Amino acid sequence: MCKHAIRLAVFIATTALAIPQSVFASDLIIAQASTSIPDAGKKSKLIDLWQPGDPGQRMNIRGRVTSIDGTPLGGIRISLRQADGEGDYTENYRTTIETDARGLYQFGSVVPGNYMGARHVHLTVYQEGFEYFDTSILFKDDPNLQEHYGDGTAVFLEESTVKGETILFGRFDIVLTPQ
Repeated sequence: MCKHAIRLAVFIATTALAIPQSVFASDLIIAQASTSIPDAGKKSKLIDLWQPGDPGQRMNIRGRVTSIDGTPLGGIRISLRQADGEGDYTENYRTTIETDARGLYQFGSVVPGNYMGARHVHLTVYQEGFEYFDTSILFKDDPNLQEHYGDGTAVFLEESTVKGETILFGRFDIVLTPQ
């Protein structure tokens, strides 16, 4: 590991930074130290589905797509669709995003309103050479989660203030299995 990454890791450990951006940034530095990908310190591009005036609580979800052996997968297309903040499905909350060279992705949206059960974001990946991946991002604080999905894996959304606005941040990593 390069000495800059070690310094950052020690700084984060000694100052107990817990905001999502810092944890995410440390992942990027570690990836930079173990690979030689250009621009490894840059964040992946944020695709924001939210528009000013949309109802609901804003959120940003970030994650990394890897193969089962932990190799980051760049250029993976992820299809997303969800209900808006009031629980209605519209084309405004449907898109396809692509992972960057480090396998990272991120999108901004609103916490979906309830639509026939627990709040969720549909997520699918179809990539040649890998098994089809189809799941939903669920949210830990949803009172309908246990009733409809059991304990499953749900995302914890952490609150942060950005430019005077409260935004919830979560992380959802994807592991693809080769065919």
